[in-house]
Amino acid sequence: MDNNITPQNPMQKQDTYYEATMRWIEDTYLKYFGQNRTSYGVKETLSKTEVTGNKDVDGIQHAVGETVGNVFAEGGVGESVGKVVDKGLLTR
Repeated sequence: MDNNITPQNPMQKQDTYYEATMRWIEDTYLKYFGQNRTSYGVKETLSKTEVTGNKDVDGIQHAVGETVGNVFAEGGVGESVGKVVDKGLLTR
C-alpha cells in the first residue's frame, strides 16, 4: 500500500473531506454552546489539573478554568484572541 500523499492519490481527497467535515462538526457543536476551540481547550486543560483530591480545591480549580475559558469564548473579553488562535494554530 502506498502511504505517500500525492495529488494522484485518492486517499488525500478522502482525508481532506473527512478533516473538513470533522472540523465543521466540531465547530458547529462548540458554537452551539458559545465556545470555540481555544476556550474549550483551556477549560479541558485546566480541568485535568485537578489532582489534589480535595473537593474544595478542585472546585476552585474548576471555577478558575471555566472563568479563564469563558474569556476566550463568544462574548468574552478575549473572543477575538480566541478566534485568531482557533483559526491560526488549532487546525486539524
